[in-house]
Amino acid sequence: MIQMSSHENIPRLGWLLALLLTLSSSGQAADPAASLRFITENSPPYNYVDNDQLTGSSVEILEEMFRRIGSRKRRKDIELHPWARGYRTVLNEPNTVLFSTRRSPDREDLFRWVGPVATAPVVLMARKKRNFEVQQLSDLNGLSVVAVGSDMGELMLNTYKVPNNIRQTVSHPDIAARMLIFGRIDLWSYGQRTALWLLKQQGAQPQDFEPVWSFGSAGDLYFAFHRDTPDSILLLFQSALDTLKAEQREDGRSVYDAILRSYVE
Repeated sequence: MIQMSSHENIPRLGWLLALLLTLSSSGQAADPAASLRFITENSPPYNYVDNDQLTGSSVEILEEMFRRIGSRKRRKDIELHPWARGYRTVLNEPNTVLFSTRRSPDREDLFRWVGPVATAPVVLMARKKRNFEVQQLSDLNGLSVVAVGSDMGELMLNTYKVPNNIRQTVSHPDIAARMLIFGRIDLWSYGQRTALWLLKQQGAQPQDFEPVWSFGSAGDLYFAFHRDTPDSILLLFQSALDTLKAEQREDGRSVYDAILRSYVE
């Protein structure tokens, strides 16, 4: 969903044709994204570096969006910066875009939004063969839960008052993943997609794990455009993303869903 104020009610019908005609008349039709800088960080499985190449589900989705709007930009044109630097840049410099950015009430008016590019539920992950049934959080009594210190997973445990006596805290998610794989812990409180990706990186089969409880989303992930970005650009990218979500492959999955699943299956 694009963030639009009430006085910005621009009809979608015909907007793309009108935009392309306008760009064509000004000699700029070749690349509607030419003036935009796209900035990301290391945050797998959405955006990260592997074998010196930028990859991740959000990177692949953006590259597909570039193709669909007729842009020559590709992943080589995406800048990788530490999160704080990228965030400051898009706050202060026009024609910049930061992803994957969690959309939250405190950020709502700081940027303009295209997405969501991914949902980000925080869950309790378990091994399927344990057959845990967690209908309510009191069912956790007798089980053990690990979280990464200061992570959203730990915050959720605090918010929902999961007892300290069944909890452990570790310094890095790789440690938590290994604890779950080798049965040293029953449950892992973490972002669902990132947890499955990390389990896969540790040599486990993601299909052997399942979320047995969801705390809900801590804020879905979006492309955050500088707040002065024109409506025409926002609509162009939103339309491209919507197309990826609707376009079906032979196996029945959308192009968008196939990209997401490829990182956690």
